[in-house]
Amino acid sequence: METGKANPSRVNLALRGTATASGSEGDPWLPANAIDGDDTTRWSSAFTDSQWLRIDLTRRWQLSEVTLFWEHAHAVSYRVEASLDGRSWKTLWSTKAGQGGTVRVDAGATVARYVRIYGVKRSGIYGYSLLEVEIR
Repeated sequence: METGKANPSRVNLALRGTATASGSEGDPWLPANAIDGDDTTRWSSAFTDSQWLRIDLTRRWQLSEVTLFWEHAHAVSYRVEASLDGRSWKTLWSTKAGQGGTVRVDAGATVARYVRIYGVKRSGIYGYSLLEVEIR
């Protein structure tokens, strides 16, 4: 069984991490904007369906929850995944009927260093747009 640091105070671990993505719409919408604690900034992906945002928490943690704050351009079909090494992924939650807004995913005490939001199908012609991702 893998072990990870506990987070009893439930701080937002994403604020301590780094974010990368498969692509971005441009400089004002970089991956780091989705984990900066500021809901007036956002990450916006390239305008294609298969896009992802990955957060490196810099160490292994016991995760309890991942919360997504979607902008209007959201995913209809997507997965929230966790990984120890950034290569092998475990699906925490998935949907083919996403409606945007605020989505809370129970991580069930999963031990992980990385969290990835993997978009499969967009809601419209634009990319995926996340105002913020919180990881606890």
